[in-house]
Amino acid sequence: MNPERCKAKVSAPLACTGCRKQHLKCDANRPACSRCVKTGLACHYLPSRRGGRRKSCLTRITPEQGSGMNDGPRSIGESHRSYGLQTDNTPNRLDFNGPLPTIPQDDIQLVPRSENVDHRRASDVMSVWPGMVSDNSMDLLQSSDPPDEPTPDDRSIRLFYENFHTAHPILVPSSLYNARNYPLFLQLVVNFIGSHYLPASPDFDYKERVAAELSSSADRSPYMVQALLMFAIALYARGEGADALTVLNRSIGLALDLGMHRQEYASSCYPNQSIDAESLRRTWWELYITDVLMAAPRKKLNFQCASVPHNVALPCEEAIYANGDSIPEPPTIRDFQQRVFADEEATFSSFSYRIDATKILSRILVLNRLRDCHRDHLQAVENALVSWVNHIPAKKADIMDSYGNVDEMLFQAHLTIAYAAMLLHLPRSDLHPAPPSTESLFYPWVPHHLPPSFPRLVHSIKATEASKQLSDFISICPIIHRHTPFTVSALVLCGMVQLATCANHSNECLDHHRNRVILVLGCLKNLKRTWAVAEPAYHHVRSSALQVDKLTTEPSNPSLAAGETLPNEDGNPHMGMTSVNEQRPISQRLTPTFIDPTCSNTFFFNSISDFDFT
Repeated sequence: MNPERCKAKVSAPLACTGCRKQHLKCDANRPACSRCVKTGLACHYLPSRRGGRRKSCLTRITPEQGSGMNDGPRSIGESHRSYGLQTDNTPNRLDFNGPLPTIPQDDIQLVPRSENVDHRRASDVMSVWPGMVSDNSMDLLQSSDPPDEPTPDDRSIRLFYENFHTAHPILVPSSLYNARNYPLFLQLVVNFIGSHYLPASPDFDYKERVAAELSSSADRSPYMVQALLMFAIALYARGEGADALTVLNRSIGLALDLGMHRQEYASSCYPNQSIDAESLRRTWWELYITDVLMAAPRKKLNFQCASVPHNVALPCEEAIYANGDSIPEPPTIRDFQQRVFADEEATFSSFSYRIDATKILSRILVLNRLRDCHRDHLQAVENALVSWVNHIPAKKADIMDSYGNVDEMLFQAHLTIAYAAMLLHLPRSDLHPAPPSTESLFYPWVPHHLPPSFPRLVHSIKATEASKQLSDFISICPIIHRHTPFTVSALVLCGMVQLATCANHSNECLDHHRNRVILVLGCLKNLKRTWAVAEPAYHHVRSSALQVDKLTTEPSNPSLAAGETLPNEDGNPHMGMTSVNEQRPISQRLTPTFIDPTCSNTFFFNSISDFDFT
């Protein structure tokens, strides 16, 4: 072997674990390489292998650890724990209602140390947990090295923040994720959700591991509330509605026990204007919204969050939260309600308008389940829908900025208002969409022929208009997998209203409704690659579209009539066009082929003879 090459190989700089894992060149700067500093990741170097064989470092963690917000490192479970599900008599059902397991005080829990666990020396461990570590484990603590690869999947974390966190922003921003050193059960949920956005199919064993960790942990902190909430949303998106509801109920119950519905709770844990206090406020409001959205498909309602008195302050703007800067003094619910009477127009965060839209939706869900409803009650909620749109400030008029960035919170707010309007007007209209044969997660429970507040034709028009607005917002933000999984219900109802309208309308506006149905189908087809709940939704809309005979049998956009040709570049027709066609205005010659007639006015183009296409 060449001595020079051998010498160069020995003196080569050491790569950190992050660069080594991604096969990137590392500059080996200490304490952190340039790439890790730029990306905000924790930089870790493995000790030299010379001088002995490496062993796994094992740390003893007590079960009582993690009960408070400011305790030391959280419990991360036993290395020998079985990750099977706790089941009752019903197969494939997660049991989160049973009593939490008690771990004997003398039971020694030894787990491999990961990058996100506080790396303490053996003497530090003894000072924190005296008498809780055996002699054999102490030998391992003193002579072991960290594992070759970090435990967290950095790619799953990145995908989680790029997709799921954008739609449900309750954890701290991505730049602060590693610094917060979240408990293992919450890290597992983050990685589990992020794995759904990977090209390969998610590991189903991962779900059982997360379920086992959550069900066995004795932690009763807001971290557990956050982990259960995100896990419930993920289970819903996977089409596992019963398990999702069970997990959500446990999350809400723990949040109420902790007092997270009170305004002073966040400030009692952290300074009121800190990023962590803002995370707690967002967690409560996300619980509130999720509680309402999961109730929409069910016939019986049980709003746990909305049923208790709550006065949590409202979240700040997403840009401020994402930057991790100092959070401004949070406004109260009363401030938001009084905005319409203020001398100057006050602008609240997009999250605040999303919360208000969800409150209107919950009112409509309750009204639809009442056997007898006064007309004034219906008019009041109709006024709320219209007022919500009219009181959106000018700064919130667009859901997308000049750079193409979507305000996801404002997008969800508009989507919720359109969804609520369809739910209000559809059962009082003369439209008859085909519901699925059995109860499902993706289709809301909609009663038939409730007493109308307007003529049924007016309700039909309002339901159709709401579905058009919803599809318009979807067309602006077509990257569907970055939206919340609850978008599926709104998409399905939008498609079904368009199909029902298509069946009632004449053939002149057939393409108008067909194009909106195709848009819905495309979004569901794309989303079902990530979340399983979109799979039955897609097939339901598709099968319902096939049942609308004229949607598939009537010719759409007929080709140019015989003897009719397109004009030249100078506007004159080709040779061979009949004299009758020469006398026809260009709008009448091109409209049937290239432009779909609108649904509102079939004769729009015919009434404008001098329509200019140039």
